Amino acid sequence: MNGLVKIAVSSLFAFGLAQATVNFPYPQSTNYGGNGIVLSNPTESAAQLKAAFDYYLKNKYKENGSYAAIEKDPGSYVSEGTGYGMLMMVYFSDNTTSYQSQFDKLWAFYKAGSNEHGLMNWAFGTLTPSDNKANAATDAEMDVAAALIMASYQFGDEKYLDEARTLLQNVKKYEFEENGLHKPGDAWNDKKNPSYAAPAYYKLFAEVDTENAEFWKTTALNANYTLLEANSAEYSTGLFDNWCDASGKGMDKYYGYDAARTPWRLAQDFYWFGESKAKTMLDKLGKWVSGKNPAEIKGTIERGGEQMWNDHNSTFVATLMTSLVTDASNQGKLDAYWAEAVSLGDEAYFEQSMKVLCGLLVSGNMPNFANPPAAPQSSSAGPESSPSESSSSVAPGPVSSSSAPVQPNSSSKDVEPASSSSAANAIAASALLPAESFSVHGRVLQLNLHVDARVAITSVTGVVVKSFRASADNSTSVSLADLPSGTYLVRVQSAGTAKIRMFSIK
Repeated sequence: MNGLVKIAVSSLFAFGLAQATVNFPYPQSTNYGGNGIVLSNPTESAAQLKAAFDYYLKNKYKENGSYAAIEKDPGSYVSEGTGYGMLMMVYFSDNTTSYQSQFDKLWAFYKAGSNEHGLMNWAFGTLTPSDNKANAATDAEMDVAAALIMASYQFGDEKYLDEARTLLQNVKKYEFEENGLHKPGDAWNDKKNPSYAAPAYYKLFAEVDTENAEFWKTTALNANYTLLEANSAEYSTGLFDNWCDASGKGMDKYYGYDAARTPWRLAQDFYWFGESKAKTMLDKLGKWVSGKNPAEIKGTIERGGEQMWNDHNSTFVATLMTSLVTDASNQGKLDAYWAEAVSLGDEAYFEQSMKVLCGLLVSGNMPNFANPPAAPQSSSAGPESSPSESSSSVAPGPVSSSSAPVQPNSSSKDVEPASSSSAANAIAASALLPAESFSVHGRVLQLNLHVDARVAITSVTGVVVKSFRASADNSTSVSLADLPSGTYLVRVQSAGTAKIRMFSIK
């Protein structure tokens, strides 16, 4: 067999078996469809991030039977850490290791430690969860709900969407005002926290909690952006406050350990949705950040920029880094801030959390799986991929093929058996998508499935270029017009099994 087919066959085996439950293997290394800039060396940053996550997993992730939590301090666990951990388990799952088991244990701890509102109590001194009446903190719910949604796409199980929907209905009822403003928790509301506002997530929530879609995508989005804009406008630096009142007026004049998450959340909305309001605030803050030496960044920071305190760590270096992503002229500074965060080594719980989460985002490894962006940059796609395969754009889902005549395509083919290994031949036979379920006509892929399934189209090296859901007993037509000519795999996953077929387009 020729070299390309050998590559495809080996990729088929790896993709169909090692990645049995992962649809978006780390690293993604996307450029978010051109929204902003990302770190300039995706291969290096992916390795650095994986090392930071491995430390986190070894030292901060703690298990107790079917439960798990992220340790803040010895014997201390907080709900925000559960959200951070769940996000990490989703985004670091790769072709070798799925962290779904760890994800499920974190989620089990969340549920078992929830109060009468269905929201996790914010603090625990033990790994045995219960309703300890500590009340909930809204920032945790934002990340947990988002992680559940992303898990449904990453692990291919819609149960996570159902659980996210239930959680979001409780969040809306107990942690948001009717006017859309967030409350800091379910038991108090005397001030606001800019870093609890999560506009990118609201847009995501609207697609899941459809009963309250208008609330999330309009009411909550507008109210919390108004608050953020007012807070950003107070100082020429664009630095956000730890706490503010309902109008956005700052209450303590410091960019500290609470405020630090705000630019990260804004950068999510800019990367995922190209949000202009997020860009305006990031532009302002980024101008101030770009004028600073990352080695000299120390928190807490007075919002006017005149004074910094003594904490030189990733809470400040990594979070401020995310403000630089809107302007291509900041590329050198973006890389420098990340290099400084890496140089800080292994850090305490919150600092390491910020390093990993902000690093995931600016390296292109925290995409919105519900609407996947452009395929990974060519430097991270692997030595076997061609430039055309690593630079294609992604369609958000199935599209009609009626605009083009359908003609048989002789380049569509079954996977050639790997004659070098009898085991490989057996695997290939068991992994193949039935021929009657799959066909390619010109630049239209036709699927006829008997089960609801998650479908991914990838390059032969595993780069996901399209991802969508297909319904049972419905013919699904997918346009391939936006893909470069080449060889691809289509992978159909349902009920924990995956079937794959290889095809070529010209």
